Amino acid sequence: MKKRDFRRILAGAMVGVMILGLTACGSSNESAAFPSDTVNIVCHAKEGGGSDALAREVAQVMQDKLGWSVTVENKTGGSGSVGMQYVQNSKPDGYTIGTAPVELSMIQALGYAELNPDSVSLLGCGMSWSAALYVPKDAPYENMEDFINYCKENPDVVKVANSGIGSIWHIAACAMADKAGISLNHVPYDGATGALTALLGSEVDAAVVGTCEGYSYVDSGDLKCLGVFGEDRSATMPDVPTAKEQGYDLNVVCWVGFLAPKDVDEATLTTLQDSLKTVFETDEYKSFCETRGCDSTYYSAEEFKKMADSDFTYYSELISSLGIVAQ
Repeated sequence: MKKRDFRRILAGAMVGVMILGLTACGSSNESAAFPSDTVNIVCHAKEGGGSDALAREVAQVMQDKLGWSVTVENKTGGSGSVGMQYVQNSKPDGYTIGTAPVELSMIQALGYAELNPDSVSLLGCGMSWSAALYVPKDAPYENMEDFINYCKENPDVVKVANSGIGSIWHIAACAMADKAGISLNHVPYDGATGALTALLGSEVDAAVVGTCEGYSYVDSGDLKCLGVFGEDRSATMPDVPTAKEQGYDLNVVCWVGFLAPKDVDEATLTTLQDSLKTVFETDEYKSFCETRGCDSTYYSAEEFKKMADSDFTYYSELISSLGIVAQ
């Protein structure tokens, strides 16, 4: 064999080995177990509220129990649409997931964005809590009837804070006004924390936010809770009657689950869903929910989707009937 031919054969063999090596490396990287990098949880709400606390608790348990590296990032606005759309438009590799509030079933009806339960991949849900009506500790009403009678005598005067136009707590306040036949001056803030801060600072006369966000101020004596808008009384405020007990047929409940972009591959999606199920079933997580007065009932991805779809129908009709539009 001529030297030139031998060299050609040898060179070809070396190139082949290099290609095989690169292919093997690529295959190894592609088949690496998920997650091999940090998972970022995008929270739709401001720091300090119930949804933010949930995101950080889940991140902590994922780190402690699963050994994952997890961060939390807050992206607020548009009744949660900003954070959810950020996740929706992120690379579908599973490393960017986010909180999925009940507003997911409202945003499209409000006109904020073309976003609904079909727009994303739902991963599971394990937390819910009721709306509640709060007033300052020295307010001249002891129950919802006192408050509503005052509002009837002073239409459009009483300023009621909420967590943003079109948010679940704004919808709750509008539903209360509709059921009671009163007219309120709705004042939006960036999240429940902002609404409660405004109430504590006497910027507004009342606030409608969640039980888990306001109960600590009731415990401290800074605020009074006049009614809980759920089927049952809050475990953290057992002495506060529900709206139904006081004659007002209200049942407005906030749930917050988790979502991922639409096109995450099945194996990664299953890993994310299973990881959340593991988190939601830990004693640490259940204790977290209990101390905040929240229901920790677990909903699988399929069950979560059915619940979100059902609420999408309900809230689309309610928002239309109340004439609420995004601002």
